[in-house]
Amino acid sequence: MKHAALLGMPNTGKTTFFNRLTGARARVGNWPGITVELMEGRILLGAQMVGVVDLPGIYDLHGFSDDEQVVRHFLERNRVDLILLILNATQIERQLSLALQVKDLGVPTVLLLNMADEAGKLGIQIDTPRLAQCLNMPVVLFSAKYGQGFPQAKDRVAGALQAVRAIPQEQILKRFSSDDQIEDQMVRILRESVQLPVQMSDRLTARLDCIMLHPWLGFPLFFAVLWLVFQSVYSLGAPLQYGVAWLLEQFKLDVLQPALSALPPIAYGFLVEGVYDGIGTVASFVPIIILFFLFMALVEDSGYL
Repeated sequence: MKHAALLGMPNTGKTTFFNRLTGARARVGNWPGITVELMEGRILLGAQMVGVVDLPGIYDLHGFSDDEQVVRHFLERNRVDLILLILNATQIERQLSLALQVKDLGVPTVLLLNMADEAGKLGIQIDTPRLAQCLNMPVVLFSAKYGQGFPQAKDRVAGALQAVRAIPQEQILKRFSSDDQIEDQMVRILRESVQLPVQMSDRLTARLDCIMLHPWLGFPLFFAVLWLVFQSVYSLGAPLQYGVAWLLEQFKLDVLQPALSALPPIAYGFLVEGVYDGIGTVASFVPIIILFFLFMALVEDSGYL
């Protein structure tokens, strides 16, 4: 059986593709040297059975976050015949760096550009044959959400697996281009194979990048942005939290206590003061959790992270 690893940045539709590819045949598995559980599935592609593992979303193979270390450890310690790299086609000018890092691994890779429908609406035109030639890997445009181009992506993955040769494990993660080299390659590849609409590279974006990504001002501004996010979450979430807590308390006083007052004290205490109050305490934090993920999604989707 051959083994494929699904790799990509967060919010690129990686898990949606994994679910569409494996269907109900996915399960949680433990892997050597990995401190988190990873989703894995088996599927028949062509005439061979293939094991597919959904790795955590990462921004950079060079990074030191927990997710990035998990991905590196997995690639170092487990057999990988093919990498399925999923990037967001609408943000290709920011995500292509990960494709160049994966290319350095020397592992056969298929680049799957998701959200092709949204990229077309934004006026982004990608010359996939030319991009495949520049990266020396197959490239497929598709939409994991709507299934557009998915059969072609599946066939390309099956063909790539059929042609792969075993890669010595000791060769993986042993060579990396520098960040400057990757930047130069990105500029050249984008110029040759991707046509972006004018509004995506306007002067305002460039000016904001000069400030927000400044070598000295960048980190203070980053922490200021995070501080504003958390302040906004708690400023807006606190009234909602109190409102949910008040509603739960009123339900307890007006409905639950009268309905269960006839129960023995032990049963009453367990159901009302134990189960209900415990669930109510957790439920009161739901508005804050929702707001947190909403604000972080906005920051992440903006490309700032």
